Amino acid sequence: MSDELTELLDAAISKEIASRAFYVAGQGKTQDPGAKGLMKELAEEELKHSQLLKDIKEKGIAQTAWQRNEVLTLGISEYLTGGETLEGAGLQDTLIFAMKREQQSVEFYSRLMSVMRDRAAKQMCERLIHEELTHKSRLEILYDDLFYGED
Repeated sequence: MSDELTELLDAAISKEIASRAFYVAGQGKTQDPGAKGLMKELAEEELKHSQLLKDIKEKGIAQTAWQRNEVLTLGISEYLTGGETLEGAGLQDTLIFAMKREQQSVEFYSRLMSVMRDRAAKQMCERLIHEELTHKSRLEILYDDLFYGED
């Protein structure tokens, strides 16, 4: 495994651990049961992601299964305001916050991919971008169902 790929995986693992800690802490900043439940679920997802990345670092990319599906993006978070903090957030602001955080991760990995020289590192960036877009899409669909869906 190249140094560049190892550094990328270390950065991605740290990012997932920090995100998990953020969602765990956020659960104590709201009284909204829906928001708490969503943050708990998001924290569990981030834990799974960090473990997957650790496995990739230990076992290598070739031994880790990855299925790339087309991702439907609604682009909802690009037009919404709010969601700057989880302090006192309800379900709607928590969803907006999470969607924007996933978009920031997409942008982070896209910038990294543009400066990577190692082919495996570029492919890992592409994989991470796809994963973050998948998470964002899932949140956008949930948001759309909850706040724009037909009754």
